[in-house]
Amino acid sequence: MTLSTSAGEAELLRDALELAADTPVVLISREPFGAGSITGFEVTPAGSASMTYFVDTSRRVVIEETGMLLGSPAAPECRIWVHPADPYLPALAPAAFSQAAETLLARLGITAIAPPRIVGYRAGRRAVLRVDVEDGARWIKVVPPSRLDRIVGTHRSLADAGIPMADLVGWSSDGLIVLDQARGTPAPDVVWQPPALLDAVDRLREALATVPLDHAARVGLADRRDWYAARFRDGADPVRAARVARLLDRIARVWRDVDPRVTVHGDLHFGQLFLDDEGAISGLIDVDTTGRGDPADDAAAFIAHAVASAYLTPEDRDERVWELAHGALARWGSDPVRARVATLLLGQVLGAQERDRREDRQDGAPDDLLTLAEEVLDPSGKVRRPVALRT
Repeated sequence: MTLSTSAGEAELLRDALELAADTPVVLISREPFGAGSITGFEVTPAGSASMTYFVDTSRRVVIEETGMLLGSPAAPECRIWVHPADPYLPALAPAAFSQAAETLLARLGITAIAPPRIVGYRAGRRAVLRVDVEDGARWIKVVPPSRLDRIVGTHRSLADAGIPMADLVGWSSDGLIVLDQARGTPAPDVVWQPPALLDAVDRLREALATVPLDHAARVGLADRRDWYAARFRDGADPVRAARVARLLDRIARVWRDVDPRVTVHGDLHFGQLFLDDEGAISGLIDVDTTGRGDPADDAAAFIAHAVASAYLTPEDRDERVWELAHGALARWGSDPVRARVATLLLGQVLGAQERDRREDRQDGAPDDLLTLAEEVLDPSGKVRRPVALRT
């Protein structure tokens, strides 16, 4: 049995759980991971509540298995677990469903007034929980224990260098990190002006570049190109797959690394920024990916997010976001940056394609986003909404 497509993974899950043929098994997520991927499914047996399962074909070894295993612990072929029993994040289930989070907060002198809530989760990589406390909120990150020291060290190094960030409150060896609320207002909730925001991002990138980190940023864009090519080949739309193949060929022709290696965020976009009343950046979040890397990666992440956000913003309110995307392309849009932007937008295309498949609809978003990825590679053109946003 092949495990390279969601159909194969869904079939494997059905066999493992001995599900009836009419049991709904709905694809909800899929990301490259190790030598394969981690794919999430919502399963709803008759008469039972829905549960979320993950099928992991990465072949990575874990300290302790938390579900079903195909192969052996030393040479795993595939594993299946039910959320939140993530074998890569051993602290997640205790933090979500027991007293682990509250106990850690209590040791730090913080009293929780409500149970923690999972507000973000990437299987195998990290989870984010919000905990309401007496004076507002605290944020708990759950990370692989093997990455804890590096992430804590990164926070300290950035703070020592004067990078504005949420305060690091404490951590535990099983992979829990407690952060204070970032100062200021999330950038998506602020009426920023595109040129001023881009100026602020330029200053932030310059400050980041001077921070002396000795580990690599966790970006992996080059690896995603082959993964995306395989996913679209396995898809049901041969016309779209052919367009993607041609786009990936164009990307490969202009892709190159840019020296020198400096400290970069690794996933920089305006959703990672908090702003003060004057529009200055008062907080940078999600620095888990930060390290030495190619400055083109941060520029590309910012542009791709702006382009996708502009497309998804209703047309009566999208002008400012398009201005941000166009301004960022004008400032940073070298050929290597544009190649990376197009690669990142392919991730958006894949996500839209899988939403269409999951919801049994065809809303045009995958092809619109693919058109945007194609336009990004043309420095002489202007990236714009391909068609009116469909409803």
